[in-house]
Amino acid sequence: MFYPRGHSGLGYSSLVALAAGLTAMPTAAQQASAPIVAADAAEEKAAGEMVVTGSRIVRDGSSAPVPTTVVTMEDIVQRNPINIADYVNQLPAIGQGQSPRATTQFVNANGGANQINARGLGINRTLVLLDGRRVVGSGLLPAVDVNMLPQNLVKRVDVVTGGASAAYGSDAVAGVVNFILDTDFQGLKGQINYGQTDRNDGRTISGDLAYGTKFAGGRGRLLLSGNYAKSDSIRMSDSDRGWFQPGLRTLNNPNWTATNGQTGQIVRTDVGLVSTPGGVIAGGPLAGINFLPGGAVGQFQFGNITQGSFQSGGSVEPASIRAALLPDLEYYSVYGRLSYDVTDNITAIFEANYGGNSTNNWSAYYNRNGTGGNGALLIQRDNPFIPVTVRQAMDTVGVTSFRMNRLFYDMVNGPGQNPGDAGYNRTQSRLLFALEGKFADSGKWRAYYQRGRSDVSYTRDNNIVVSRFNQAVDVTGNPAVGGVAGVAVGAPVCRSTLTNLTNGCIPMNVFGEGSLGAQSIAWVTGAADGFRTRQDLDIALDVYSIDAQYSPFSTWAGPVSIAAGFEYREESFVATSDAQSQSRIWFVGNFQPGGAGYNVKEGFAEVLVPLLKDSAVGDLELNGAVRRTDYSTSGAVTTWKVGAAYRFGDLRLRATRSRDIRAPNLNDLFAPQSTFVNQFQDRSLPNSPTVPFVTLSGGNPLLTPEIADTWTVGGAYQPSWAPGLTATVDWYSIKIKDAIFGVGGQLLLDLCYGFNRPASPAACQSIIPVAGSTGLAGATLLTGGINAQNVEVEGIDYELSYRTQLSNISAKLPGALTFRVLASQRIKDQTNLPGDTTPPTLGTPGSFKWRGFGSATYSVGSSRTTITGRYLGPGVVNNIGPTERNGLPTEWNNLPAVWYWELSQNVDVKIGGSTVTLFAVVENLFDKDPPPTPNNGTSFGTSPVYDLLGRSYRLGLRFKM
Repeated sequence: MFYPRGHSGLGYSSLVALAAGLTAMPTAAQQASAPIVAADAAEEKAAGEMVVTGSRIVRDGSSAPVPTTVVTMEDIVQRNPINIADYVNQLPAIGQGQSPRATTQFVNANGGANQINARGLGINRTLVLLDGRRVVGSGLLPAVDVNMLPQNLVKRVDVVTGGASAAYGSDAVAGVVNFILDTDFQGLKGQINYGQTDRNDGRTISGDLAYGTKFAGGRGRLLLSGNYAKSDSIRMSDSDRGWFQPGLRTLNNPNWTATNGQTGQIVRTDVGLVSTPGGVIAGGPLAGINFLPGGAVGQFQFGNITQGSFQSGGSVEPASIRAALLPDLEYYSVYGRLSYDVTDNITAIFEANYGGNSTNNWSAYYNRNGTGGNGALLIQRDNPFIPVTVRQAMDTVGVTSFRMNRLFYDMVNGPGQNPGDAGYNRTQSRLLFALEGKFADSGKWRAYYQRGRSDVSYTRDNNIVVSRFNQAVDVTGNPAVGGVAGVAVGAPVCRSTLTNLTNGCIPMNVFGEGSLGAQSIAWVTGAADGFRTRQDLDIALDVYSIDAQYSPFSTWAGPVSIAAGFEYREESFVATSDAQSQSRIWFVGNFQPGGAGYNVKEGFAEVLVPLLKDSAVGDLELNGAVRRTDYSTSGAVTTWKVGAAYRFGDLRLRATRSRDIRAPNLNDLFAPQSTFVNQFQDRSLPNSPTVPFVTLSGGNPLLTPEIADTWTVGGAYQPSWAPGLTATVDWYSIKIKDAIFGVGGQLLLDLCYGFNRPASPAACQSIIPVAGSTGLAGATLLTGGINAQNVEVEGIDYELSYRTQLSNISAKLPGALTFRVLASQRIKDQTNLPGDTTPPTLGTPGSFKWRGFGSATYSVGSSRTTITGRYLGPGVVNNIGPTERNGLPTEWNNLPAVWYWELSQNVDVKIGGSTVTLFAVVENLFDKDPPPTPNNGTSFGTSPVYDLLGRSYRLGLRFKM
């Protein structure tokens, strides 16, 4: 079955510009004055110049107006990261990305992927490219897993920090990250890297190998590469980290009122669950009896504040102590490229990638406490598993049953497994067939077909079949009459088996951790019958593209350059799931099958016009681009960009205004839906009566593209009196309207009918009333997402870089010094619905007002020593006033500034005719602890924005021959 698909268009290379200052620092990462890169155009020029492109027009010597941070492979290898994304994610203009280090507590849908989040606007608003071409995403979100790219062949990474949809298509709202390959590499090179933390955990090993050669007299070129990495998990219970405070959590202040001036939240360091791993009697005369392994009992102390599943005071049973600080992860990828010059002007190219990754982590554990359907377990006196001392106590106080809270950490089918063990496995492939050529004196063209596939499986092992669990824990003694044949009188049997002798129920002993019984666990989790919670996704991306650039004539200031092209893309998925999920019998998961897709047709044109060149008042160029995109799901939309670049002496100025979009992706549109019946207030009728609604959670096929308006204004200064020095400053503003966000049923109704807020037409489109009905009783609500949010971010980026031979300072000083400092100042960060008074996220861990990154390298002979500093500015946990319902005490709301330091040493050793580089790295040199950060979730005492692993070491070697 065919499902149309989509991809944000690219084509050949983008508008090019020689960034001023790259000649001064040919080996250091820099802030360029132009956007991104086309692999074939990004050639090293004489005198060390580098062509950096940011549009469809490639033109030496020009300077495009979009600010771009350029990171070369030489910069990266000075620090020797396990993954290139680990370097890119630390740039100040990049927000908290998705990475294994951000995967604490529970596994997420991205399964250990390394994904980039420009401007902190989300991985779904950051377009990641390989040699200017889109790569299939790692899930229904289109975000690219950098682990799958051929990292050992990357020549540099260009990061455009601003809207680029007119040049590149959808998803470029926050920026574009382009990984540029060294397609001219010849020889053999490789690397091996081993690391672990100061606590002797978190061990990681990685290696890669690349080979390149020419054949057929230089007309043909072959590239091959592969890489592999594996890292071990870190369990919080095994972690010796002093900052770990599992009892640090916020609670509602029980004494708060809107007018008494008290803080809405209180912060305690002694918060724990009201459940225990072996079970605790929740109330009545026997309250607090705690069941221990082997039939022993103890006493659990209830706290003075109880809210939901948590209490403060008394016994502290941490909610996070058994979760993972770092998940297991293993990934690999192989890449091959074959090119051949068919003629002097036409080159044929074939590329193939294949890779995979797997990870597993702690998932949602089963916890029975409180009241309701998932409330405390009801234990009857006739349960023969009850310890004798407790049964006697029941008789003494005259009770025939009690309620028990219990954490089912021990609901596992094998040693070393996690409860609700969540697995993620993916294989990913990419095939590219391309033709590239030249025409006339200045023309270039490119045509290609690209196919990408991601095959993803999500699994949940040790998941509970709820109906079986309820039967297994309701245990009685086998009666003498009417009992189960072959079972001794008084022996444990499931109560349900007495009325259904063939139901297969195996009684479960819930008293004391480790008591559940392997056979009963296997039946309750379905493992005995081969049941397994699983969803498989087959995600497809196909791209057909053709484009060209040409300089048809010149003005008094130089050649006018134009670029144009057309692209057709398809994006689709097919989801399958296990029969049990489709019947919704599991505690978690219950994945549903589905499948859908869309196609996109688009054309673009761009022009670069020089107006002044070497004039008395300087140089001036204008740049404009327009793209018309037609989505099969939401229709046509136009994006555009206008910009100017001006140079006078050592000063360059630039400005850009653009209209950008993010089209709804497969997950937004078509995520498999789940159906529920809920009660909400009907805002269409007087007095808002409460009536039943049918809610569909999942994708919403009625979504339309998000619209963003972007400004960038800035400049670069390269003083002729200080060769090697470059300073840049760039201001940006991004305003997104009709942003897509998930919405609950009642909020959807409130938005549609303007209840205590401005009305939203987009919300009304997600309400489907019953035909002919009065009011909305029985109406269907599409709660997957709507176009209603407003998002606005504003800030300033700074960069200062310098490179010099120390002999320029003093003839007696050997070696060279390179330093570079980047800083990002956030001025505004606001996300809200129309009429909301939601406080801004500015200054919170996800949006610090200041972020910085700096490095200094001293090179002498065969040695290079690099010191790197990373800065996260002071902030607050939230911007809610302390006396509001969710307000924190001031002393707990303030977060200090944090510096992380890293020391790296590289030494070259000659072995025969080859160079081997030995390296050592100490990360988080001073073992800086993250600051305590209270929250109302499953707390472990801080935020994953900070470094949670502590001091760590890496050792390895690189070679090239």
